[in-house]
Amino acid sequence: MRRALRVLLLAGCVCAWPDPAAAQDTITDERVWFTLNLQERGSPDSPWRWTFETILRSRDGVDDLDTMSLRPTVIYSLDKHSSVGAGYAFAPMFPPVGGAITEHRPYAQYGFTSGLAGGTFTYRMRMEARFIEGNDGTLVRVRNMARYTRPFHRGSKVAWMAYDEFFVHLNETRLRPQGVDHNRLFGGLQIAAWPSGRVDAGYLNQFLPGHRGAADRMNHVLSTVLAISF
Repeated sequence: MRRALRVLLLAGCVCAWPDPAAAQDTITDERVWFTLNLQERGSPDSPWRWTFETILRSRDGVDDLDTMSLRPTVIYSLDKHSSVGAGYAFAPMFPPVGGAITEHRPYAQYGFTSGLAGGTFTYRMRMEARFIEGNDGTLVRVRNMARYTRPFHRGSKVAWMAYDEFFVHLNETRLRPQGVDHNRLFGGLQIAAWPSGRVDAGYLNQFLPGHRGAADRMNHVLSTVLAISF
């Protein structure tokens, strides 16, 4: 299982490998991420909707649980393009040594969506306050994500999609430094599996720059999102 997963992940990420000199200082891993996204709109005319995400992420292939997260969000549509929202994430981490580390993460966000070149462009800015067990202060992190989705042809239930999400800490604490936290680059397919549900699946490259003398890290991730609307 581990070998098959390694082949599948690495086959989709040749362009994401660092140059040979950089590779000597970069720690790599193959991972699997799964997200279940549930959302409901109060009524057809209501500007309010809620989402609830359950997230599971492994490391060393599928051998170990790395993190999980439960994340409810309430969103208000300002107009047909823009929205604002607020939510909370309960996100325990399971490091290779030691016990679980709990994180509580309230956040606010702004979203923008528009048609573009036969597809859909989405931008989201999210600001999070990270309360991590054992840390000496609250971390403030900004996440900027740009995503583009385009059907293979008009009326197609299958679309190709790509996004990039960039994470930056605005302050420094004992556990995390100020500056770039990590970057996620995704490419894959979006499949409208049934009228109220879709599946997003593909390859995600996660790059974490080394800080305080640590090596850079690059994770090659098989990412799947199952989204269901009510």
